[in-house]
Amino acid sequence: MKEKVSIGLIGLVVGGLIGYLIGVRAAGTEQARREESHTHQSPSSGGSRPQGLPDGHPPITTEADFETLKQAVERAPQSTPLIIDLANKYYDAGRYKDAVRYYQQALALDPKNVSVLTDLGTAHFYSGRPDEAIGLYNRSLAIDPSHVQWLHNLVIVNLQGKKDAAAARAALERLKSVAPGNASIPDLTRMIEEPSSPAAPRQQPSANPRQRIF
Repeated sequence: MKEKVSIGLIGLVVGGLIGYLIGVRAAGTEQARREESHTHQSPSSGGSRPQGLPDGHPPITTEADFETLKQAVERAPQSTPLIIDLANKYYDAGRYKDAVRYYQQALALDPKNVSVLTDLGTAHFYSGRPDEAIGLYNRSLAIDPSHVQWLHNLVIVNLQGKKDAAAARAALERLKSVAPGNASIPDLTRMIEEPSSPAAPRQQPSANPRQRIF
């Protein structure tokens, strides 16, 4: 009788252990599935990244992530890197007006940050404000007049944002003088000379994809 009771208890313990292990494994599988789904989700709100922008942007940020970052900025309003990080994430989610707000906040702390000037200019362009974009590109060029990316963007914004072929041509001539072998020059020239059939110009890689219009 005692032997039967012992065997029954052992079976109960072993069965419970097996059930526990199966449950843990199932929970782990479900967690992995949720994490994979989170990695590939779309932005929760705000617009989308325009066609033509290069690949390589960071993963999409969720609304909860934005709120966490905003709270961190509120706790450290003088932290330029933190503010720029939040602005970049808004930009990558296609939320350009939100990005503008935080780029401006970062620029108030670091007025000569040419990366912020350029990113802010490009965010303005995608928000339908080409004049602001051109002004910021020119501020960037005053700090670094030989920067190829800003000259390239200046051609595009003048041509597509302002419909000013003369200003676009002048920016293109500056680009040619700085980088005569730049891969985008033939296509930019064609876009100016043949506006009825614009083509996205080829570009050499940029260290900061947010600065690139094409």
